[in-house]
Amino acid sequence: MKKFLILFVFTVCTNILLSQTATRQMSETPVQYEMVQTKPVFPGGINEFMKFVMKNYQSPVTEEEEVETGVLEVSIVIDVDGSISKVNIIKEVGNAGKEVKRVLAKCPKWSPGSQNGVNVPVVYNFPIKIQ
Repeated sequence: MKKFLILFVFTVCTNILLSQTATRQMSETPVQYEMVQTKPVFPGGINEFMKFVMKNYQSPVTEEEEVETGVLEVSIVIDVDGSISKVNIIKEVGNAGKEVKRVLAKCPKWSPGSQNGVNVPVVYNFPIKIQ
């Protein structure tokens, strides 16, 4: 009986520790935007986010005073507290990536995304058309 009780307690403790580790790993590993149960939301919605970026973006000019055009691709992580981190420029257009990083550093907090009722960091990719 003692062996059974010890084995039972050991099994329960192991399961509790493993479930806490899995929850911690889930909350630290970013989930893709399309795959998260509750998507993060910018205050006012995605259109307001794009307006915020456009309003604060200042086109960097080259030495020839020309603005390079194209589609800049950006990846961000919206953390469990709604703040933006890990800004990654996937496809650069001139020096626009540096300016986009500056703008996103000023971005207000989002409502965070969640998975199974737990706030999780979410990877959000989006294009910005530079004209």
